[in-house]
Amino acid sequence: MKIVRRVILIVVALGIVVGAFYYKYINTVTYFNEPGTNGNTIGNLYGNGLFCESDGVVYFANPNDYSRIYKMNPDETDIEILANDSVYFINADSHYLYYSRNHNRDNSQMGFLNVNLNSLCRMKKKNLKVDILDDENCNACALAGNTVIYLRYDAEDASSMYSVKIDGTEKQQLSKVPIDPRCVVGEKLYFAGVEQDHNLHSMNIYTKDITYVSSNNLWLPIIDGKVLYFMDLDNHKRIYKTTVGSTEKVAVTTYPAQNYNVSGTYLYYQSMKGNPDGLYRVDLLSGAEVLLAEGQYNNINITSKYVYFADFYSGSTFHCPIGGNSVSIFDPPIQSVEE
Repeated sequence: MKIVRRVILIVVALGIVVGAFYYKYINTVTYFNEPGTNGNTIGNLYGNGLFCESDGVVYFANPNDYSRIYKMNPDETDIEILANDSVYFINADSHYLYYSRNHNRDNSQMGFLNVNLNSLCRMKKKNLKVDILDDENCNACALAGNTVIYLRYDAEDASSMYSVKIDGTEKQQLSKVPIDPRCVVGEKLYFAGVEQDHNLHSMNIYTKDITYVSSNNLWLPIIDGKVLYFMDLDNHKRIYKTTVGSTEKVAVTTYPAQNYNVSGTYLYYQSMKGNPDGLYRVDLLSGAEVLLAEGQYNNINITSKYVYFADFYSGSTFHCPIGGNSVSIFDPPIQSVEE
């Protein structure tokens, strides 16, 4: 019996050791993506990335709970808090969430230029373990394959554009200019010039080579397949569309836009000098334009079921079914993180 008991104790001890090593392994190994993986839509990232749909789950910054990170089903059922982090610029792949911690909770459309923020993070979906990819002040970020491109603030260079691999290695400065990193298609960055022009350029994020793409005088480009949407600075910021590489362009919106987002056959935008101003929906097939909510709104985010947008002044978040006209307050419950 003593021998049996000793064998059992040895087996249990070995099991504990093996389990400890396995636990350490699964918390240090990084699961890499297929080339071309992106973490959120361009339009959502222009809306500060407050909603991100991935593998049938919507991750979001709860507007009722200091923008802490939650998840839910696309139909808004099964809402659950994930962590106490206040977040924006949420990106996701099959294994991880990526986000910037948001400590100033700025409502402005141009909030990505602010510097009162803290750290670029990666959270493992399975066990919610958080790793810091960059502990400097970081904000606008986008996942491009196995690289996160982001704006970073430090005392030496102020705001500049950086990249880091998703395992936290190979951190580098891509540009000393604070180029907007949010328009990523596959592993190529597209951006409006910020120094000499506002034309469309692209950057190879590995070689840092920059290529001229379009002569349109634009802002906030969104590339959807071969279609390029943009605010046309030569036409008072009305939204236009063109085919990438073409010189022809077509107006999409009746009024100039302050911000916008595109999903499938619909484009949503906040008008500027509208009649009246408000959140409009444009049917991209018919051209029909509908006022959904009068007022001033920003942070337009779209999932497979809903479009979300926030009141510019109060910060209250509203939602409307995609293609529908029924606007109501988005009022998710507040929860506590389980210890």
